Amino acid sequence: MSESHNFDFLAKIDPRVGRLARQAEDYVYNDPDACLFKLRLMIEVMTKVLIEMQLPHLVSTDLASMLKGLQRSGLLDRKQADGMHAIRRDGNAAVHGEPSTTPGAMRRLRDAHRLSAWYCRMVRRGAKVAPPQFTPPDPPAGVDPQADARRKAEMLEAAIEARRVRARDALLLFGEHEAVDAQAARLHGELEALETVAIAAGEPVVDADTVAIIMAMDVEQILEQPAWGRTAETAKAEAEAQFNQVKAAFREAEQGYRDERRRIAESIHRQDENRSS
Repeated sequence: MSESHNFDFLAKIDPRVGRLARQAEDYVYNDPDACLFKLRLMIEVMTKVLIEMQLPHLVSTDLASMLKGLQRSGLLDRKQADGMHAIRRDGNAAVHGEPSTTPGAMRRLRDAHRLSAWYCRMVRRGAKVAPPQFTPPDPPAGVDPQADARRKAEMLEAAIEARRVRARDALLLFGEHEAVDAQAARLHGELEALETVAIAAGEPVVDADTVAIIMAMDVEQILEQPAWGRTAETAKAEAEAQFNQVKAAFREAEQGYRDERRRIAESIHRQDENRSS
């Protein structure tokens, strides 16, 4: 068993979740697939506890649906949601036979550690939770975390993570690492300045909902103009086609990462076998 104390604080709040976290730690070097499976199960238990406490009507056997429900309700912010979805996604891949690497499993273990502190504060309001800084558990005898194949695996996992962050940021007003308060203050200031100009010009001040409705009507009229040679339905179909192209490109890139991960995982496995023989 691992001597790590990363999740001791969690066991005091929720023994079931703490036990799954410790089991995941024990597997991270020798069986990263099992590590990811345990982490996925850990996230599922955490999600069901939160759903049952706050939104019992959303209890489901589908983890993705429950996470979306927590997001829509405002109980799960973007940072926590990204971490939980990452564990769900990689755990599902491991369950369905996609090979995993220790560096990839270690990343998800770090995510689980961060999420655990948040989870404890959610289920025990007012509880003083002071998790230790995450420390990678010691590798078993004969395992070299700095072996060439494992370094390549870490570089691959870093590339996957960076691409996913860029893809997510592209769909949001604010990126994960942006100073949201400063950006929001800037936008608010710009809107106030525009409103002042509108008043000076004698334009009526209208609320955002009204502006959105007017813009939607204008866009629909523009799209349906005969000069454009297409209807709103055609324009929508073209937009969906472009969106599908983007999704296909992401799927292709993801498959490339999976193939590379498989080759690295096989290389690590061969190295470990040669070392033990």
